[in-house]
Amino acid sequence: MKILLAGGGSGGPVTPVLAVAQEIKKFKPRSEFLFIGTKGGMEQKLVSDFGIPFRAMPAAKFRRYFSLKNLFVPLVFIASLISAWRLVNSFQPDAVFSAGGFVAVPICWIAKLHKAKIIIHQQDVRISLTNKLIAPIADIITTAFEYSAKNFYVGSGLFAKNPKNRAEWVGNPFRSEFAKNAAPDRKVLNLHDKLPLLLILGGATGAVQINDVIRACLPELLKSHQVVHQTGTGKSIDFIHPDYHQYELITPFDKYATALRLADIVIARGGLSTITELSALGKIALIVPMFGTHQEENATILRHTVSAVVLDEREFNPVDLPNIVNSLKFNPQRQKLLSENISRLMPKDAAARLAKLIIKTVNGTR
Repeated sequence: MKILLAGGGSGGPVTPVLAVAQEIKKFKPRSEFLFIGTKGGMEQKLVSDFGIPFRAMPAAKFRRYFSLKNLFVPLVFIASLISAWRLVNSFQPDAVFSAGGFVAVPICWIAKLHKAKIIIHQQDVRISLTNKLIAPIADIITTAFEYSAKNFYVGSGLFAKNPKNRAEWVGNPFRSEFAKNAAPDRKVLNLHDKLPLLLILGGATGAVQINDVIRACLPELLKSHQVVHQTGTGKSIDFIHPDYHQYELITPFDKYATALRLADIVIARGGLSTITELSALGKIALIVPMFGTHQEENATILRHTVSAVVLDEREFNPVDLPNIVNSLKFNPQRQKLLSENISRLMPKDAAARLAKLIIKTVNGTR
């Protein structure tokens, strides 16, 4: 069985795709994979570390706001279709699986012409333009949230909606490293057991706002916590302290998984892959969604289900943050409530369910 994996631009669409590939390998060890992503994107390193071949192609990103770059989108899209044709014709996939990212559109369209099965997964609450454009030709549509499944109508996203709903709620896949039974090793991150661990994740590309706030209140945070801080590529900050451990990226993935498993409190953006990992581990989290993005809808779900502390950009400031962190540290009842609620947020077997769906679809048994 040959499967094209498509997505990229950030780490978000990559993690669930790799998680499903892990599961497919368990059921079908001789399966072949090829990951299609963007040149210079974060996905290339993630995929290379995982051991799957990677190919880059142009990505025609349409910006839903005024930008001169939109003038060149048609030309880039034509180039991406040509590139997609070459890649699909060379690999001859039985199926394509994507969880988002602009490269997925031409790959899925061309692969459909080659009779491949198309499986797409919607992570965020808000349906992405990518998935709206692929949905009419998709054989399987799955979602991370039950709400998204109920509101995922099959249509192009450009014309009238088709009232037929074919989406299936499965949860969001996460990699098997988070399901390990063995206790994580603190020595991997040079940590001790005298203070709780505050883990700060700004995403693979980093978050300047989060870094600035953390830098301003680090002396206060370090009075009660060890801090592991992923600042993002090219966004390191100037601060030295024996209990402050800074990484542009926490790699390899095993090390990142260890950091998350050890964390007592996590500060993060509202990306769905991160929320999924927090849910899988039942972590206590402060979520700071990026303003004006799909992350705000994700954070709304967390707020309504009392699954995390959600802070907007005004609330997330260096004066109040240490008090918020310490209020969680010294409130075990609230910790228990947040941990239990985020654990129940989504099913834990999404990767296995998706793997089985893909295999059955390719075999024609579904």
